[in-house]
Amino acid sequence: MSKAIYILGTTGTGEQTLCLYKDLGKFKVVAGFIKENCRRKDLKIQGIPVMDASIIDTLPRDSVFIGAMGSPKRKRWIEEIEAKGFDFDTLVHPSVIKDKSLSMGKGCIIYPGVIITSHVEMKRHSIININSTIGHNSKIGNFVTICPGVNIGGYVTIGDECWIGIGATIIHNVAIGKGSYIGAGSVVTKDIPENVLAFGVPAKPVRELKKSDWKKMV
Repeated sequence: MSKAIYILGTTGTGEQTLCLYKDLGKFKVVAGFIKENCRRKDLKIQGIPVMDASIIDTLPRDSVFIGAMGSPKRKRWIEEIEAKGFDFDTLVHPSVIKDKSLSMGKGCIIYPGVIITSHVEMKRHSIININSTIGHNSKIGNFVTICPGVNIGGYVTIGDECWIGIGATIIHNVAIGKGSYIGAGSVVTKDIPENVLAFGVPAKPVRELKKSDWKKMV
């Protein structure tokens, strides 16, 4: 019997992940969505119940989770659940074109239409959204969110906890520092430092980011 799977998050990313499980033929093992501070007991998404996060401590320890949130709080919540001893799933849509040399950590999600070429390293709990491309020898850190339609060249390094906005382009041999946010449609032609908001064509750092900024941007 398959282990029960719980999707963390109830926004569009969460429902999109449920669709991915459908395409993988695993819809029936999704036992529920989990939301923090969920006050409604009758809430469902496509027939799947939404539960408050307090239920986690009551679940069997062989339950499996997936962090389906395009938000920096994903890291905090996932690490709390991992500390309790729970495991996380890793999802790759059947339509994804990827080289067999791909190295991928636990908890990653790769959505439909993505193309990943040779010798790409993708660390833990990162998300690559629909129709994005990742060039050869690129490295994607932990808890990175790559939005739809992003194009990444070869030998690119993206630090932990970065957000790459919709339709951004990152040319080859560029490094993006930890915790930086690249605005939608930007073209990154030079290295970007850590913890900054950068956007434009070409992309330039605009200012340093504070934790409170993330609540406004994602």
